[in-house]
Amino acid sequence: MASFELRGVGKRFGGVRALDDIDIRFESGRVHALLGENGAGKSTLIKILTGAVTPTNGEIRVDDTTVTIDSPRRAQELGIAAVYQEPTVYPHMTVRENLFMGQELRGRSGMLDRRAMTAAAKPLLARLRLDPSILSRRMSSLSIGYQQLVLITQALLRDTRLLIFDEPTSILSREETARLFEIIGELREAGTAIVYITHRMEEIHQIADEVTVLTNGERRGTYPIAEVSTERMLSLMTGGHGSARDREPASETVQRERRPMLEVTNLSVAGHCEDISWQLPAGCITGLYGLVGSGRSEAALALYGHIRPSAGRIQLDGQTIRPRHPADAIKLGLGYLPEDRQFQGVFLDKSLEQNLTSNTLPGFSNVFDLLDLAGMRRFTTELMNHYNIKAPGADTSIGDLSGGNQQKGLFSRWANLPLKALILDEPTRGIDVGAKDEIHRFIRHLADRGMAVGVISSDLDEVLAVSDRIIVMREGRIADTFEHGPHSAETVLASAIGSADDDNRAAHHDTTEESA
Repeated sequence: MASFELRGVGKRFGGVRALDDIDIRFESGRVHALLGENGAGKSTLIKILTGAVTPTNGEIRVDDTTVTIDSPRRAQELGIAAVYQEPTVYPHMTVRENLFMGQELRGRSGMLDRRAMTAAAKPLLARLRLDPSILSRRMSSLSIGYQQLVLITQALLRDTRLLIFDEPTSILSREETARLFEIIGELREAGTAIVYITHRMEEIHQIADEVTVLTNGERRGTYPIAEVSTERMLSLMTGGHGSARDREPASETVQRERRPMLEVTNLSVAGHCEDISWQLPAGCITGLYGLVGSGRSEAALALYGHIRPSAGRIQLDGQTIRPRHPADAIKLGLGYLPEDRQFQGVFLDKSLEQNLTSNTLPGFSNVFDLLDLAGMRRFTTELMNHYNIKAPGADTSIGDLSGGNQQKGLFSRWANLPLKALILDEPTRGIDVGAKDEIHRFIRHLADRGMAVGVISSDLDEVLAVSDRIIVMREGRIADTFEHGPHSAETVLASAIGSADDDNRAAHHDTTEESA
């Protein structure tokens, strides 16, 4: 029986541990579910198996032989393939061209042999109950569900022995999900090893033979699916989180002044979220939690003027606002610290001083439109001292600093603007524990000054630790609001995961696609 095994596999990105000594085995003819909240290490594990990431330590064994997977091509040679939540396809090319991309069949003259490719694909298409006429259609004409089936066909063409499904049903209709499950069952019967990643508990019980739970890069346990309950899996996923017991409380004055500062009513962003209504009170930290794809960041970007909402009303300090650009939002008193520090937040090739003064540069201009360089340097030095930004000097390139110091620099740039509300998107992603604790204290100080603060985080521990109240999003909608703490990790996570809701799925996916 074929097997794929990880022994003591770990991965670090700089000082951040993504996986820690993982032992796990996937066997042919079995569906092995991987479960864990955001940041648990599932994606890193899959990238290691598919050759996109090289492990820091440990070994990978295929059929009890140690192998090195140092590229996606090597993974394909070993029979490993993945089908992702958002299918990676060439939309303007035909299904046939997508199927044989990188392994085209050619005749003696060296020309593409379309007849041979069609002959090779037909029996596999029949196996997945797809009509051969689909081969001449453009991928862009197919629904997401059919695109996934094409990628499964591609995997079968490459003699795949380990097939990984990463959140495959999150944007599928009920009918497409049922069809996918039938196909996975047939692949299992044919001897394919299946790795199935999902946040939907009911799917795990429906399709898996065993489940492995990951938490903070560690394997919490592997169990036969018949021997583990949903409650037990939730408990394992949240292991070590506890409740918000360590949170520094808001001041009594601020607690009494929790008037709505930022109000969102019936906000919709096409393809991302629908009918969102929430409030960010002044002097309060509101945690915004949800799994990947829940629509948290897109809703925030719509408030900030980066994405145009399709419907809804935004009010800031009692006034209706319609920011058409981030600069408009900032002038109105609304800020947004982006989740991707390096590509959306800081200017990596610029100095710390240039980064920290970029939002306030007009304030350093004199009557002759000349910059007050000495004032800029004093301002930067003050921020470095106040936010404990460790750097050789203000003229140091911010790209040369550690992730934690980059993030503290980015935070300080926003914290010193005259804002009424600030949304922080993943404010401590990829930084060490010490820097994370510092930023949590800085966030509390903003709220104590009376600012309305929203914290979007995939880290449930962080949401519980820093928030006065928590809004949970699921599949583009508000799932729950927890107004008073502390709250248990299991309760919040259960709200984010929810259960099968075909009506919600229908809201995100058009089931009227013509049959292929």
